[in-house]
Amino acid sequence: MVSRSAALLLAILSSPLAAEVRDLKAFFQERCAICHGPDGSGRGPNGIRLGGRNLLEPRWLAKQEEADLVTSILKGRGAMPGFRRQIDAAEARQLLADVTHAHGSKKRP
Repeated sequence: MVSRSAALLLAILSSPLAAEVRDLKAFFQERCAICHGPDGSGRGPNGIRLGGRNLLEPRWLAKQEEADLVTSILKGRGAMPGFRRQIDAAEARQLLADVTHAHGSKKRP
């Protein structure tokens, strides 16, 4: 007979890690770059304007609140779908920081 604590330990060890690290750069490239461009500029590789907003435009970014942008990522906005089934709020904040900082934005949303 397996003790209760041993059974609990086995259950914990056999379950997947809840805090699994997600590759948010890959997530952006798979889900967001189609409209926002690979760098977040709203342009494709040949400079062609895509359908999504330029996420790096300093004047627009300066007016944004982090909470509103995270809500847009999770719930969607306009033609943009929400991603709350794929990422959580913490990941959305990290994704936002990664995109805006990796490409030279001075303001942290």
